[in-house]
Amino acid sequence: MTHSKLLTSFFALTFLVVLSAFVRADDVVTVYAGTLASPTGDENIPPSEGIYRMELNRTTGTLTNCGLAAKAKSPSWVTKHPTLDVYYTVAGNEDGSSKESLVIAFKKEADGSLTRINTANSGGTCGTHITIHPSGNFACVANYCSGQCAFIELNPDGSLGKMNADFQLEGKGPNKARQRQSYAHFVKADPNGKFSLCCDLGGDQIFSFFYDEAEKVWKPNADYPVTHSASGAGPRHLAFAPNGKYVYVLNELSCTLDAFAYDEETGALTLVESAPTLPQGFRGDNKAAAIDISKDGRFLYVTNRGANLITVFALDSEPINGEKMQAGVVLNPVQYVPSGGEFPRFAGLDPTGTIFIACNKKTHNVNVYRVDQATGKLTLTGTTQIAWCTCIAY
Repeated sequence: MTHSKLLTSFFALTFLVVLSAFVRADDVVTVYAGTLASPTGDENIPPSEGIYRMELNRTTGTLTNCGLAAKAKSPSWVTKHPTLDVYYTVAGNEDGSSKESLVIAFKKEADGSLTRINTANSGGTCGTHITIHPSGNFACVANYCSGQCAFIELNPDGSLGKMNADFQLEGKGPNKARQRQSYAHFVKADPNGKFSLCCDLGGDQIFSFFYDEAEKVWKPNADYPVTHSASGAGPRHLAFAPNGKYVYVLNELSCTLDAFAYDEETGALTLVESAPTLPQGFRGDNKAAAIDISKDGRFLYVTNRGANLITVFALDSEPINGEKMQAGVVLNPVQYVPSGGEFPRFAGLDPTGTIFIACNKKTHNVNVYRVDQATGKLTLTGTTQIAWCTCIAY
């Protein structure tokens, strides 16, 4: 080989190595897993100790468990601040002094570990879900067992401040085993941050709250404080359409998905359509669990625990009863995908919308799927093991 050809080959190889390194650096991201601290019964899968750090490679569609990021007692839900490298979790009380759950704030370090900033009481028992208001000024918490929805103030550095408001929900449903009282399961603000909606699984209700700027306190939405779901439905989680015009409510007990038209000015919800989350002919026990929506509002994803399926809905604009509806209303199931394990409690899209992750709680495995941008359909690309994974924070 001539000198010039050797030189050309050398530069080509160097370019490929540099390009490979660049793609990897840009395409491998850190994600955090919330877990439950329980024995697994498998000597190869030790019990959870807290929040775990994982690396998601978007190029290969694989996930690597990098070990413990921060200790906490059953940090079942983890979420990130909208602008700061601060993460929050709801967790069990660590010293046994109270049954009230904790909210913990963590700062992300350069090596990916999480350093505890401070803690606050969650305002109730069995804290099950937490989101951060789009303003970055409040942590919104659902306390399941006590049926309470709480709003905790956040300081400019992301640390937890004082309790701003704590609402006791009131209600019950026909399911005597699951609906003896209100059970707050999920709370999230709308895209504009004007209203926050809370799912009450026990009372078949969706509560609406707003922040009074004059009095600096959260209050019930006076005009539309409560929206009722079907009796026995058990609303668990919800997702807002990116355009803010619709709210999709996933019902755990009836295994149905409700599409509501949403009035951003008043917070009013008007039911447009309801659809089953399971394929026709399914027989057996099932509980619907997780919900997420694509950034363009064209596809919606839900999980089914028992059937162990991920259902992919296309959100169409087909006519209903002869009337043309706006895009994002009609719930058209286009795929039923095995979750690759048992009891897929959490599932969601990564920020790019190209990757979908599902956590199978009872089989201790987390599966990664590639998202077809044209059809919304999922293709399995990788899996990893982690004990009792209940949530992923991107």
